[in-house]
Amino acid sequence: MTQCALCFKSKPLRNSHILPEFLYTSLYDHLHRFEVFSSDPSKRRLHVQKGLREKLLCGDCEQQLSKHERYASLFFSGDLPGIRSTRKGDVVEIEGLDYEQFKLFGLSVLWRAGVSRHAMFQKVELGPHEEKLRQMVHAGCPGEPEDYGFFLTILVHDNKVLSDLMVNPTRARLHGRICYRFVFGGLVWLFTVTNFLPANPMRDAFLSRQGKMLMLVNEFKNIRFLMDAAAGVLGSYKDRNAF
Repeated sequence: MTQCALCFKSKPLRNSHILPEFLYTSLYDHLHRFEVFSSDPSKRRLHVQKGLREKLLCGDCEQQLSKHERYASLFFSGDLPGIRSTRKGDVVEIEGLDYEQFKLFGLSVLWRAGVSRHAMFQKVELGPHEEKLRQMVHAGCPGEPEDYGFFLTILVHDNKVLSDLMVNPTRARLHGRICYRFVFGGLVWLFTVTNFLPANPMRDAFLSRQGKMLMLVNEFKNIRFLMDAAAGVLGSYKDRNAF
């Protein structure tokens, strides 16, 4: 028995996923393994058979978050009814989303990464925002679109979505606002974590209460932080295998 990170009650804790298990599906090979590469020269390439987990949530809170995860999984698989998408150049407009479900899914991922002790999420430091996010997720309150709003970029290479890529979250600044960048599900997620109103170009892309959201389409090679991460891993891999 120990304290659940979400409800603060003393209950048996589950081995909770930080990123939902369905996001790892495209990473698994025929042996249900995926490869983990590190830019740390002291670490080898690893094969992992289960998404990253830790003792974090009680059963009741796991069940609460699973509703939002189920909704998001249907969105990612293309099986969510009522969704309409229109592409104009490098911008895709999505309509028909459930604001509460999809927003709470995003907030729960950000919050879990912030409270996780796993090395993959060590750069997500939410400070005083951690408790506010916990309260929002626990109460099922998605807040306003600009409250920890996020926007998404569809990640492509040679016109194919890179759904089999997951990268350690990193911190950045955009238009003077602190953001955290996640890569999963073929998307780059940019979460704003600030006490100040995000700039207009960002707010325009956030999920609205009417269920509309704008997503950019961008080539992997045009996203600097991903190219830097790839270069770091490749350099480390060559160093480990040098004679």
